Amino acid sequence: MVIRNKKWGTMSWQKFELMSLRQRIIRLTSGTVFVIGLLLVIFVNLIAPIFITSEIGSPDTQILIDTIDEKGNLITILAETPGPDGATIWHDMGLTRADPLMVVCISSGISLIIIAGFGFIAARIVASESLKPIVQVSNLAREISIQNFNRRLNYQGEDDELKALADSFDHMLDRLQMNFEEQSVFISNLAHELRTPLTSVRLNLEVLKSNSDVKCEDYIEFSNIVGLSLKRLERMVEDFLLLAKGEKEIDQCPIILGVLFEDVLDGLAPIAEKEEVGLEIDGNLELEIIGDPVLLNRALANLIENGIYYNHRGGFVRIYAHKKDNLIIIEILDNGIGIAEEQQSHIFKRFYRGASTITNHNGTGLGLAIAAQIITLHNGRIDVKSELGKGSEFRITLPPAY
Repeated sequence: MVIRNKKWGTMSWQKFELMSLRQRIIRLTSGTVFVIGLLLVIFVNLIAPIFITSEIGSPDTQILIDTIDEKGNLITILAETPGPDGATIWHDMGLTRADPLMVVCISSGISLIIIAGFGFIAARIVASESLKPIVQVSNLAREISIQNFNRRLNYQGEDDELKALADSFDHMLDRLQMNFEEQSVFISNLAHELRTPLTSVRLNLEVLKSNSDVKCEDYIEFSNIVGLSLKRLERMVEDFLLLAKGEKEIDQCPIILGVLFEDVLDGLAPIAEKEEVGLEIDGNLELEIIGDPVLLNRALANLIENGIYYNHRGGFVRIYAHKKDNLIIIEILDNGIGIAEEQQSHIFKRFYRGASTITNHNGTGLGLAIAAQIITLHNGRIDVKSELGKGSEFRITLPPAY
């Protein structure tokens, strides 16, 4: 029996959850009114005997007496004795002069039915009026599509929970529109970046096919071009995979900053030597963080590589670590060409490449975006300060290992 009751309760709750919001409001409101009315009826019927008895006294005996009324009709009456002050109280068995307790019971029952009816009607009115703004917002939201994505609800109702919901919906649309626009730009730039090496391979292949006097040296040159193009495509695919990498995919292990810095600079030493830029390590190299060593190596390498290429002969790039306010600070400084102030807010965007006199670096514009993505995955942040002609400073803030 208990199991059946539990199942019945579960089924009833499931049916309630499947109801519309209007039906829920009506049932809850009318049900609340009915329960309040029922409690009031019970309360009245409980206290009525107390007040009625105290008013008319408690008779010792009750007898039925047949008698004749004023018109000569035979009637039966109930006699209670003794009444107040020794008098006898007569009660008509008809409805006009019935037992007071019976009158209270019947009247309260009728009142409960009336209250329940009015409660149901009031619940329907309340539900209809309460849901009008929601219906209005829903209709406006339904009209918004990709063709008119810049449209907003701009709800001008009372400053209540519904307005807060409508404003939140507008803010969500702002973020979605920005993401769609960035995605459109990203796809356009991606197509351009992929087309460049593929076009190079295709054009060189057409030259070879159209030339009847092709020599072995031409095939060697073509293979070199194909190799560079494939290397570029491979690097781009790796960059895209890093940008798509989620938080659950990163490794979490202790990393000593000194070891990480040395691994990064060892990999960039040939590039720095070619560009005649010095690499320096400074600060507290014993500091330890938790993270993915491969991803953090890539993030620091992208930042330092950026400092190498956008520098001048004889310049330097310094990586420095220290601890402040229980946070690990990694600073990458260079004395290169610097970044214009109006460009600094855009450099971490994908495919962004600011105006520069550097022509020997054929980058994709993904390096800084990948670095920022990796730092974000490690619950950190990255900031930049730069001045044209004086160099740049990238500041990475990460939580400590312990």
